[in-house]
Amino acid sequence: MEFISLIFRLGVILAIFSFIWGILKFGFVLLRGGVPMSYPLGLALKTIQYLLIADVAILFCTDNPNGNLATSITTGLILLMYFVGKVQNMQLRSVMMIQIQGRTLSEAHKPKMGFEFGIVALAMAVFGFLLWNPNFAENKISSWFYSNIADIENTPIFGFIFKVIGFFFTITMLLRMVNALSILFSGKAFGKGPDNDDQNNPNQNPFNHFDDYEEVD
Repeated sequence: MEFISLIFRLGVILAIFSFIWGILKFGFVLLRGGVPMSYPLGLALKTIQYLLIADVAILFCTDNPNGNLATSITTGLILLMYFVGKVQNMQLRSVMMIQIQGRTLSEAHKPKMGFEFGIVALAMAVFGFLLWNPNFAENKISSWFYSNIADIENTPIFGFIFKVIGFFFTITMLLRMVNALSILFSGKAFGKGPDNDDQNNPNQNPFNHFDDYEEVD
């Protein structure tokens, strides 16, 4: 029960963070006169976003009265699944755009998977560093995000809305864990099993399951 509660609370925090980040990002776009961002600029903003999420997650761990090292490591694993899910969502949107438009994306807008997963690796490395050095997680920016997240979470209406999102986040994370365990125990992760030929079909891969509410930009 404590494990499910941890996923739920983290889901609420991530949803509220994405909401605040979306407002800031929208304001940045307005300041630029509505000019669409280039892929390098978007990648830079995403890097800052992921690093801040890792920082805020550490503040969540240190603020948790029942927190310990095992809880923090579990938080890191959930965070990793969240990041990977966002990259998968972006990859799916790119494929859908190609199918709908009937043409490939230009190099300027085509996602670079190496960079995308590199940002995830960097964010998780920062999370690991801050996990052992939590004093570095205390700064004005991350503290501002965390305090505003707590304020929004405690409001009657908005708090309820984001708790609903946290509930669906919990269900999604649990399903992904079950899918991952089923793949490991069936041997598909090692290229074994009678359905090995179906692994090349993205429609039959459980890791290619996406949920619209996971992505809040």
